[in-house]
Amino acid sequence: MIVFANPRATRPKNRRFPLSVMSLGAVLPEWEKWTILDGNRPGVDLASDLRAFVRSRDGTPDAVTLVAMTVMPGPQLVDAVSASRAFKAEFPHVPLVWGGYFPSLYPNPVVRAPYVDWAVRGQGEETFLQLLSALREGRDPKGVAGLAFADDGTEWIAPERPWKSPDAFPSPPYDHIDVDEYVHPTALGARSAVYQTSIGCPYSCNFCGVIAAYGSRQRVEDPARTEMNLRFLVQQHRVDSIHFYDNNFILKEEITDELCDRITPLGLSWWCEARIDAMLRMPDRTWERLKRAGLRMVFLGAESGSDAVLKKMSKHLTTDKTVAVAEKCRSYGIIPEFSFVLGDPDDPEADVAQTLAFIRRLKAVNPVMELITYFYTPTPQRRGTYGNVDPLEGTPDTLEEWTTPEWIGWMTHEDPELSWLSRPLKARVEDFALVLKSRFPSVHDSKTKRWGKTLARVLARRRWERGAYENPWMLRAIRRAARAGDDERQEYGHLRPSRSHA
Repeated sequence: MIVFANPRATRPKNRRFPLSVMSLGAVLPEWEKWTILDGNRPGVDLASDLRAFVRSRDGTPDAVTLVAMTVMPGPQLVDAVSASRAFKAEFPHVPLVWGGYFPSLYPNPVVRAPYVDWAVRGQGEETFLQLLSALREGRDPKGVAGLAFADDGTEWIAPERPWKSPDAFPSPPYDHIDVDEYVHPTALGARSAVYQTSIGCPYSCNFCGVIAAYGSRQRVEDPARTEMNLRFLVQQHRVDSIHFYDNNFILKEEITDELCDRITPLGLSWWCEARIDAMLRMPDRTWERLKRAGLRMVFLGAESGSDAVLKKMSKHLTTDKTVAVAEKCRSYGIIPEFSFVLGDPDDPEADVAQTLAFIRRLKAVNPVMELITYFYTPTPQRRGTYGNVDPLEGTPDTLEEWTTPEWIGWMTHEDPELSWLSRPLKARVEDFALVLKSRFPSVHDSKTKRWGKTLARVLARRRWERGAYENPWMLRAIRRAARAGDDERQEYGHLRPSRSHA
């Protein structure tokens, strides 16, 4: 039996389908037994539960022959290291494979770890199958594209594998999970699920981890298959809303039109990510289709209020286009969720001032716009650098160093230690975000009690009108007092709060 392990990346109540390991299980032959152990489920402790599961099947016909673990940077890496180290100490003979974003971006520290036997880089379905075959047949694994491992002390990192469309592989195997356990209420609906129709991104923004992992290419599944899988979730599990995890969901007019026409009868409300310029290329008839099909909110990477900084990012975008898409979204009743990367290393003071002023302009254009702020923490790229900062310089050589608080803060963008970004400048961003979100409460904020939102909105009004953001201590106190639960720092993507400490 093969065990696919999904280390903890979020709190149990925020868990979503473990799509990465589901996709690997889907390609296994029918006779291969496999299961998923999800560290995000309630009561699961991956370090102990994984060992207990393997121990319980030791010596039986269903003995565990391999463990495959998906690993993203950030909190999931911490759980993965702890679970892997404990597992290999007890079961050194059982192969342990890592895959996912972290080993794709940083293969060297992974293969140096004595408790990781193999690392799969990039799209893992075919690499994983070929590794299994090589292990069982005793063949040299160096011929497996996308594989990395330590070979007698030498780090072997094979060439990457060409990317394929999701259509090249089976649909998600929902029969291997308890679907209803992963369906939760969100701002979109009472029973929200997640889905991904494509991999990669065709653009080349030089600060983005997606480009570092995938390169500038995107592969999209046939809209007919998307409709089939979503229809299953709607009819069999009463799903009423979807968060699409594609890096660029709206890319080509003809695909967007067909998909909208296919899913409109399903009656879904949905959220997605898209490029600002791609959205602006869509004709009015496509915008009408998007609205009719259920698009309620779109995540858009505005990134900066400076055209010069956008050019440096290779964003191929202008601030005028961001304003234009804000206006377009308002006219169709679609909420734009703009993300900004603050703290340009070459002139962080000017970048922060210009971007905060631009955000105020956007809020005037579209009052319901949502704001997500990040501090600039570069993701290592294959080529080049950003500004005067080499993103590869000083990155850790070991997984143990990667899991220190300093590097976890870097990977999650939460208060990272940055030589070019001072504490007062960070505080300016955080205070601004707190005033904005107090004056205009987020539709995602289900954790602040109604009285807290009302009081904060009143008290933030004059501050917002005067542009006075410094030390909003009363707003911070109200926010703390009115919290209905703990501040959820470990949440997937769009479900996270702002990367400020608002």
